[in-house]
Amino acid sequence: MRNPVRTAATVTLMIMSLTCAPSEARAQSAVGGGPLTAALSDTEPQTGVLRIGPVRLAPGVTIKEIGYDTNVFDETAEEGPKEDWVAAAMPDVALFTRLRFLRISAYGGSELTYYREYESERSVGYAARGRFDFLLSRMRPFVGVGSTQTQERANGEIDTRADRTEEEVSGGLAFDLSPTSLVYGSFARNRTEFTNAFEDGIDLGDSLNRDRDDYQVGVKTDLTPLLSVQVYGNRQQDTFKSDPLRNATSTAGLATFRIAADAVVTGIITVGYRDMQPVDPETKPFRGFIGSAAIAYPLLEIGRFIFQLSRGNEYSFDAAEAYYVANAGELSYTHRLFGDVDVQVRVGRSVFDYNARIDTPPRTETNDTAAGSLGYNLRNRTRVAVNYEIARRRSPEKPARNYDRRRIYLSWLFAF
Repeated sequence: MRNPVRTAATVTLMIMSLTCAPSEARAQSAVGGGPLTAALSDTEPQTGVLRIGPVRLAPGVTIKEIGYDTNVFDETAEEGPKEDWVAAAMPDVALFTRLRFLRISAYGGSELTYYREYESERSVGYAARGRFDFLLSRMRPFVGVGSTQTQERANGEIDTRADRTEEEVSGGLAFDLSPTSLVYGSFARNRTEFTNAFEDGIDLGDSLNRDRDDYQVGVKTDLTPLLSVQVYGNRQQDTFKSDPLRNATSTAGLATFRIAADAVVTGIITVGYRDMQPVDPETKPFRGFIGSAAIAYPLLEIGRFIFQLSRGNEYSFDAAEAYYVANAGELSYTHRLFGDVDVQVRVGRSVFDYNARIDTPPRTETNDTAAGSLGYNLRNRTRVAVNYEIARRRSPEKPARNYDRRRIYLSWLFAF
């Protein structure tokens, strides 16, 4: 058996932070996007920008992994985890332009992953999305399109790096009530497709390929110069191509609070309530609170805490489980040691509760992570870091899903 120096590299893909201009930009904020276009910026980027006439480009490169993966397939100790050298990178660019009657926001990136031994894990993916807002006085129609092809793991339940394609077509109408408030209505159709992918002997295409129609209405307003709120309701219809019994209809009411970057505490908080009604009489309805939060809090001038929480229901790859409720939390702290050198610690836990089927006993899975990072920040907004991470999953009722993984890895995030 090999005894290599176990090194790997992973960095979370970051879309550039784009600072809001004062009141006009906030009043014109994008609403009603689908799952792909919702991440697009609605304001002009202020840093790392290349200017070509009225077009603003913000390019970047993320070196996601260069190193050694000690458990490529998330296997149990009894199966003998497979190890391999891996390299992964993602160059990307954000585009923004505002003309007299048109605002365009777009993003494109390429996902490149290479494993030295396990060729099945090599992949070339892409992400492309764009949104067009027609600025017709106070009435603003908008349309959006997006497509993503990836072999990244879909979520914490699925271990297979499955070929997955997601597509979106969306559109709607916003109406400005005042310089700081608007109402809107929108529609988005999203398609998810897995290709030639299996998890625990289950064809992911048969169990998870689906279309989603999402209808949304809401209102957004600035409560203060640093705080905005968006209150909205939506209705979703999920249609599974190979298993109609998995179809479901969901209705939800939500509120999203956005705290501007100029505030002491910054971030975004979403809280809501969802009612999901499955077609299958053997599957229990889901009724409960959902939400997410990502809050950053500075400690004097030498550190920063980041809190992340989320709760929601997700479809399981196994139709016998129907869906699960995911509760996740993560806390990280970054501390400046001296000059441009910082250190970061991070801990997180996800709990998956399976109790959706009348004919299946309930069970629980937990995913735990702990990591440390030593980083150096260069003047051109590059951060180079050495990281150590421990990850594990525990499933008492299904021990074949347990795994442990440790990694030491180098990361590099570069913005022009």
